[in-house]
Amino acid sequence: MAIGVKLTTTRNKRKAEAKAADRSSAARPMTPEREELLRPPAFDVFLQRVHQAIEKTELPLAKIGLAILIVVLLSGAAYWLYSTNQAKGEQALAEALAIYNAEVKEPPKDGEAAKDDEPLIRGKKTFTDEKTKYTEAAAAFDRAATYASQSFISRYYAALSRLKLDPAEGIRELRELSVTSGAVGQLATLALADALAAQGNVDEAIAQYKQLREKRDQAGANAVVSPEVIAFALGKLYESKQDFSAAVKEYAIAAKSRSLALIGQQAYQRLAALDPDLARQIPEPKLGDDDAF
Repeated sequence: MAIGVKLTTTRNKRKAEAKAADRSSAARPMTPEREELLRPPAFDVFLQRVHQAIEKTELPLAKIGLAILIVVLLSGAAYWLYSTNQAKGEQALAEALAIYNAEVKEPPKDGEAAKDDEPLIRGKKTFTDEKTKYTEAAAAFDRAATYASQSFISRYYAALSRLKLDPAEGIRELRELSVTSGAVGQLATLALADALAAQGNVDEAIAQYKQLREKRDQAGANAVVSPEVIAFALGKLYESKQDFSAAVKEYAIAAKSRSLALIGQQAYQRLAALDPDLARQIPEPKLGDDDAF
């Protein structure tokens, strides 16, 4: 029993000495050596700094994430609107073209039976007079032109439609479009030159055809008007002015056409009438199966 008491007393004494040592150590002044021992490891310091940096930038990162989300949503909405606009524009243009290309059938005169030799095609438009047809076509193309994706081509066909109703108004609109770039500008210039020639404005028509030739050369692979079409039109205009040397030059260009054999053949006939010797130097174009129209 005495031995057990002695062991317990010894353990308690040692605990008391350890506590006293700790208190003594805590009370000791901080020395460089002690500070070095108590300093946390370098990796722990690094983690602490990273954590502090994340805490400081938490709100800006949230704002950046929100901004990115907004940009993504706006981009998706813009693409959806563009696709929808383009689809609606294409549909509006198709409906306008159906009117523009519709057949005009005059109603039977008094006492005549209605012609029913052609079966009715569902959805196919027909008109009884051209004025109604082109009035509706012009209005339909104006509606299609409100869609950005179809604006220029719709305005071009609207001008062609009004050309049938009011030549002066149609020519005015074609002038506006002829100064634009791209395919529509070339087509508008061609239509303008044709309209001026039909009105007898020969000199201005020649000037427009020459401008079209320059536009075609500048467009290169993006040209949409055949050089033979321009040459043949110029040949006819020069011939009407009795400028036969200029007409022969243009007819010779058109007569060499193989992609548009019909125009080439007509140009060759005029060339043969004006300069038979030059015509004999050019093979006469022949209509082929693919050139029948």
